[in-house]
Formats: sequence, structure tokens, C-alpha cells
Amino acid sequence: MKLNLLLYVLSIKLKKAAKKNARFMKFIRDKNLKLGIRTADGRSGRQYTFSNGKILSGSGLPEAPDFVMVWSDADTAFKTMSSTNEEAAVAALTEKKLQVEGDLKEFMWFSRAVDIMMGKA
Repeated sequence: MKLNLLLYVLSIKLKKAAKKNARFMKFIRDKNLKLGIRTADGRSGRQYTFSNGKILSGSGLPEAPDFVMVWSDADTAFKTMSSTNEEAAVAALTEKKLQVEGDLKEFMWFSRAVDIMMGKA
């Protein structure tokens, strides 16, 4: 439940940044990308679509995503995604608590986009 709320809040923040953050708007303006974030058991998840500067989001996974972030469980995903420790996601990848299915280059682009949105890059 907490993870689904966190993923929903992420969608709100992305949409807001796409309208109000000039640097983020410039970064995403020509991007077309479909991604999903979900748990391995499929109980929690959300889709995000970047389409020429606009962001759409909904529950479930998109058809033919460019990549999907698959978390081992909802608690791990929530703790890692809400952590202020910038190395938490790298640790999750190393420990196989997070797996990326699909295009790793697009995953890296999305990570950069989130950093820009959060003012970390």
C-alpha cells in the first residue's frame, strides 16, 4: 500500500515538474518512453509514459515498455525509493533486490530525469 502511494506521488511530482521546472521540461521535451515500476509478485506497480514533454501515469504496466524496474518486494522498494541515501538504489541493484528488465540506457535516462526533477543534478 505504501509503495503504491509512493509511486502515485512520484507521478504527481513528475507531472508538476513537466509543467513548472524549466530544466526538467527541456530534458524531457523530445523523449518518448514507456516504463514500469513493480514488485516481483506483481501486487504493486505503476506505469509512466513520457511523450514529447508530457507525462502520463496509471496503475499496472504499459504495453511494450522500454524497461521495467522489478523490486524484490514492496518494503524494499519503498525504503530504497524514499531513502535520502543516493547509493541505496545501487546497493539494491548489486544485491539483486532491484532488477531492470529491458533497455538499461533508458533506465539510466529515467534515473537522470528523476535526479533533475529532485534538484540533485
